[in-house]
Amino acid sequence: MLLEQEKAQLVVMTIACLHNFLRRSPDLAAIYTPPGTFDYEENDRVIEGSWRAMSNENMTSLFPIRKSARKPTLKAKEIREELAAYILSGGRVVWQNDCA
Repeated sequence: MLLEQEKAQLVVMTIACLHNFLRRSPDLAAIYTPPGTFDYEENDRVIEGSWRAMSNENMTSLFPIRKSARKPTLKAKEIREELAAYILSGGRVVWQNDCA
């Protein structure tokens, strides 16, 4: 699944925007990247995050996605509503309307 350059750029920018949105709220960040996920420093020592313990066999990608009925949880619905409100209000980025 290769994308044209413009679409690939749009996908990357969209992912970055979604990532930033999920990281800005403590509640969302706790779900998206639970404490201990990332490396951090403590007393001048680097404490390795849990992501380092993953092996290539444990890593997942978007392929293949199994087709099955999916009913979102209440928390997922709340996150979706918050994301929609963010995007439809002051959460816009300068280049957003240029890509529509």
